Amino acid sequence: MKSSTRGYISALTEKHEMEKQLDEVRLQMLKNQINPHFLFNTLNMISSMAQIEDALVTEKMISALSSLFRYNLSTDSVMPLERELKVVQDYMYLQQMRFGQRFQYMTDISPQTLDILIPSFSLQPLVENAVLHGLSKRSRGGKILIRTWLKDKKLVISVADTGEGIDKERLEEIRSSLRDGEEKKNGIGVGNIYRRVHGMYGDGEVFIFSTPLKGTAVQLSFTPDYHKNS
Repeated sequence: MKSSTRGYISALTEKHEMEKQLDEVRLQMLKNQINPHFLFNTLNMISSMAQIEDALVTEKMISALSSLFRYNLSTDSVMPLERELKVVQDYMYLQQMRFGQRFQYMTDISPQTLDILIPSFSLQPLVENAVLHGLSKRSRGGKILIRTWLKDKKLVISVADTGEGIDKERLEEIRSSLRDGEEKKNGIGVGNIYRRVHGMYGDGEVFIFSTPLKGTAVQLSFTPDYHKNS
């Protein structure tokens, strides 16, 4: 009887601890949900004040940052390419305001590809990598070029920079860790994109090309499943 009672008390205690941990997780999830919305709404308010005060550059910068926050709150797994490019444009505008004319951003987009749905947040992380690891280390900066085209019904997206580049040994290490799913070795962004492209499309591919001191190019290739108007 005593043994049964002790077991019952122990089970209750364990259940209480599990419920307590679950409540803490729920609270943290709530905090994570509140903070982006609070920041987004605050940025909109500041943008409105900047407009009233005729601070046009400040208003434009805040609007660009607000757009990034708004997109970050989206739960959609795919987005039209055109929307993804707008996110990159806002991001690059803020970087150019920070670094001046050191960074040049260019696009060569096939009009046929604009409505195609692609994995959300698949371009901005690649552009951010190009800025942080490729261009920011060079005093003279460099260029980022995004190109898209259709090849045998497959969509091809290329994000290239004229930055530092990657040496042969490190490049092979990155390629290998991507294939093995070891995201910590290359950063969450690239690993996440690699996994999603391969998981969402039967013929999905992610290629990385690089030459030291000349630049890096990341190429996504897959047959799209959906269009915005379908």
